[in-house]
Formats: sequence, C-alpha cells, structure tokens
Amino acid sequence: MPATLDNVERVPFLDPRTLDSDHIRRGRPVILTGLFADAPVARLADPAVALAELGDLLLPVRANPIPEYVHGRPPPSYRTVRLAAFYRELATRRTRDFCIEHDTPDALSAYLPLPPHLDLGEPGDGWDSHVFLAGPGSATHLHFDADLRSVLTHQVFGRKRYVLVDPRHTRKLAPGTPPEACYASALHLDHFSPADLAGFLRYVDAWDCVLEPGETLLTPATTWHYIEYVDVALSVTLRLGRNRYLRFLADAVPTSVELQALAGCFRDEDAVGPAEAAAFAELQAAALRPHPTPEARVAALDALCLALCERLGLDVAGPGYHAADVQRRDRVARGTYARDDAGAPWIPGDTGDTGTTGGALRARARRRRRRW
Repeated sequence: MPATLDNVERVPFLDPRTLDSDHIRRGRPVILTGLFADAPVARLADPAVALAELGDLLLPVRANPIPEYVHGRPPPSYRTVRLAAFYRELATRRTRDFCIEHDTPDALSAYLPLPPHLDLGEPGDGWDSHVFLAGPGSATHLHFDADLRSVLTHQVFGRKRYVLVDPRHTRKLAPGTPPEACYASALHLDHFSPADLAGFLRYVDAWDCVLEPGETLLTPATTWHYIEYVDVALSVTLRLGRNRYLRFLADAVPTSVELQALAGCFRDEDAVGPAEAAAFAELQAAALRPHPTPEARVAALDALCLALCERLGLDVAGPGYHAADVQRRDRVARGTYARDDAGAPWIPGDTGDTGTTGGALRARARRRRRRW
C-alpha cells in the first residue's frame, strides 16, 4: 500500500442536490462508501466472483496511450482479449497494457443500478460511462478532462491511488504542452520517489487517497488527477451532465489550462458574477464568430482565454512560472500552436466527437443518455 495523505472525506451517501452544492460546485472531491452497497456489483469486489461471472467479456486493450497523448501522437492500436485472460496477464505481470476509456459493456453495466445523480446537469446533455482495467505499477499521467464533466468512479475490484489537484495550482504543475492537450503537465509523478511525491503533494495542496473496492469517488469538473494502480483493478466511471456554461466551453472553445481555469468560474452557475458573465459572453461571441481558417480560430480563442484569465485575476495568469510555460505562452501569443491538423471549425449544432482527450478545435459530441 502506498503511504497517502488520506485526506478525501468519506461518507456513506449524498443525495444529488447535496453532492452538487457541497462538492461539484465547490470543486471538493468526496468518496461515497455506500452508493452501490446493495447492488449486484458489490459481489464483484471479489475478483474470483467477477471472473466467474464475467470472464468471457471481451475487452479492447492496448499499451498505455498516455505518452502518445502527451506528445500529440496517435495512440497505440488495440487488441481484443477476454476479461479472464487479461486479468491473468496483469496478475502475473506479463503485460502492462490498459483497458482505458472503453464504453462500459452491457454485461457489466447490468450489475449497476442507475443512481439519481445521473439527472444532474442540463437534461439534454446526458451522461456517459467508461470502464478501466490495468495492473499494479501502471499509472495514468497527471491531467484534467477536456469534456469538463464531473465524474463518479466506482471501484469494482482491486485498489487505485488517486491524486487530485485544484486548478488554482496549475502553474505548479508545469503546463508546457500544446494548449489543446489535456495531458498538459510536464511532470511525470510516477517517476517521483515516495518522499519527493509526498513533499510535492503537500506543495500543491493535493487530495490523495486509495480507492477501495465498493467505494465511489467524485472528481469535480476541471480537477487535475493522477492515478496509480495498486492491484489489478477494475473501475467504472459515470460522466455526469454539465451546466450550460461548461457544456458550451467544452464543445466550442479549444482546450487549454486557461480554459480549465475559466471553466472553474462556472462550476457553480448560480455564483456567476457580472465580470464572469461578461467574460463568458466574450468567449461565446468569439467562438461563434466566423474565422478565416481553423488555425486562426484556435489562435484567437487561445489568446482570448489568456487575456480573460489575466482580467479576472485567476491563478493561472501572471508571468510564466517556468521555462516550458514561458515557451508555451509565447507560442500562443504568436499563434504557432494553431496547427493544420487541428480539425474543422466548430459550427453550432455540430456533433463531431473527439473524445475526452482529443484536439479541442473539433466539436465534441453531445453525450447521448446511455441506458444500462
């Protein structure tokens, strides 16, 4: 077991309204220990039971795609393998492959009742669900989710360590990759020694915990997160609906750490003040305005996000914090991060999807309301 700060609050259950007001809108993670305590998924906490009942389930797996995401390269290709066989590969350390962000199969989702929290957000925004499976020693790079959704992660079996960081500490996380990359931190926390990692997590005021089987973690929208697999671990995520501000920003504005910071101003739509409302209106107008080329659109919106962060006095603004950030901001100012492969310009009503980690110029799909 890793030595963690163990500073994420644990409660048996929170109704949707309380989860929204006390945690999603405030950006405070929480662990629900009893959300699915009486559901069939509880018996899958024993891997032997899970393999006996779901061992023939086919899963797409591949090498850890994070290095490719960090550098903007195409991810490695998938292979298809049955759950029982892949579990044995992971348990005997014969592979470091991942099953990551795959749509939750119907056979697994049948074990999970629909929680009432799926009604949060705009009714038309819907929600989505993904499955994750990997083995001990695997890790997911420090990142934030570009779709700006709050996420409930239910730990089915095995344990995972979660490190979460509020975006007000983004400058300390060495953002240096292109603005459209949500895997934007240049820091590889999996390469830190335990002592160095513990010190760093205190420096960034991180939340740090091990998620146990049967527990469900809320990761609020815009929150940075890093994951280590302690055991062979299977989890299912429920990606919740967004308010109108976050939905528009995710769909229409190129992803960047500045957009992440701005989105934090709109997690609580009832607390949006005149300055924030004016900033949103300016972003909305710029996003919907015609631009001569896709590259010009990306450059204009990236520069506007930088300017709005400075105007609102957000923590991500100010002089460059380190060399990579200085270089990144210089490229944004010169528009050199607007690339030919960024995709087609966003059009109101467009439903092209690039997933939660793709280039932000292409519009992300309006998530359909999935039924188990």
